[in-house]
Amino acid sequence: MEFVEWPIKSTLGVLGKKWTMLILRDIAFRGIDWFSRLLESVPGLTRRVRSMRLKELEKEGFIECIEYQKSPMIVRWTLTQKGGETLPILMRFIAFGSKWHADEVFADKIPELFASCSNQRHSKLCSDMKRIR
Repeated sequence: MEFVEWPIKSTLGVLGKKWTMLILRDIAFRGIDWFSRLLESVPGLTRRVRSMRLKELEKEGFIECIEYQKSPMIVRWTLTQKGGETLPILMRFIAFGSKWHADEVFADKIPELFASCSNQRHSKLCSDMKRIR
């Protein structure tokens, strides 16, 4: 039993913190990689918490900071290999939400299975996924 609890507990130590999965979602799927745009993309996220989460994700090896135009004040974020391995987890969240929280996710409130990118409702997400580095 201890083996089962430890990997989940340690993974949630980083990924389970408020806003973390939304920050990863925005970097991975929405292509939002600028420090300031991350604040705009997640309503309720404060500057302080955004900074803390980005530092934690970088320290844990999920993302890396890329300088832009040789200025340390203007940076972009990208997923590392480790961060890329969170994509199946994010996709399962998308599938779960599409099925069980359709009333909050879709305008027509009709649940559906996220089975493929051929579905018109998911075409935007799938096209965004093709941009993932």
